[in-house]
Amino acid sequence: MRVIDFLRGTLHERTPTRAVIDVGGVGYGVAISLTTYDRLPSVGTEIFLHTYTYVREDRLDLYGFADAEERRMFTLLLSVSGIGPNSAQTVLSGMSISDLQSAITQDRVTDLTQIRGVGRKTAERVVVELRDKIASIAGATGSVSATGPVDQGVTAEAILALVALGINESTATKSVDKAMKKSDGEATVQDLIKNALRDR
Repeated sequence: MRVIDFLRGTLHERTPTRAVIDVGGVGYGVAISLTTYDRLPSVGTEIFLHTYTYVREDRLDLYGFADAEERRMFTLLLSVSGIGPNSAQTVLSGMSISDLQSAITQDRVTDLTQIRGVGRKTAERVVVELRDKIASIAGATGSVSATGPVDQGVTAEAILALVALGINESTATKSVDKAMKKSDGEATVQDLIKNALRDR
């Protein structure tokens, strides 16, 4: 639903799963994927996000996207039986848009099951229900990764993001620690989270 189609304002706060945008003095909390997080500017900078409004009986949630293509992919994922907005964000966080589209159009179910929380049956439904739809989508979205050594701040941020995605803290900590060891001392928050999501 597009009650609010986009937001343009000043980035007030950013975490791997959430951004707060100040629009005329009103702070809009927006759920985001790692792909969008990695493309956010620094706090205090003007920002534009495409949005999707998810309405339930007791609440209204905003989901934000760095570009229209990611939002389109999010909407397509929501059309798959058994996938809600949080699951859709997890999928978008665990794989780039281009890799996701390739996996779906080429029937690579196993690639999808590498994302934590996506079982084989769900992956098969995604492929079967979206294969033809994805074929009609042109282009792919890339993400820009920051560079720098892994530190406690990056590790903590990655763990918090995994917890926000529904993974218990103990499992999140172990997964991030394992991902950090594989990084040889260098990784972004996005790298750690993606590797942790793939760690089954």
